[in-house]
Amino acid sequence: MLAGALLTATAAVTIALPLAGAAPQCDQTVGQSIDSYLKDHPQLHQQLQAKSEAEGGNGNVIDYLNRHPDVRQHLIDLSQQCAP
Repeated sequence: MLAGALLTATAAVTIALPLAGAAPQCDQTVGQSIDSYLKDHPQLHQQLQAKSEAEGGNGNVIDYLNRHPDVRQHLIDLSQQCAP
């Protein structure tokens, strides 16, 4: 059941993230790039909050990402991609 939830969370983020159109700033820290990315994509931020709440959390996205390192890494990778 947990594996299914992780797969669902990863799939949702994987589907939502490539739709991003804003180019990140290349001189940001990881935390800044994630924060900026989520501010530019409020629908993704809301999805992650809802997933955190569904797991019994308080809706804290950082807590959710800490519980799901695969999703966190995917978000880090996408948030730090720099336009050529």
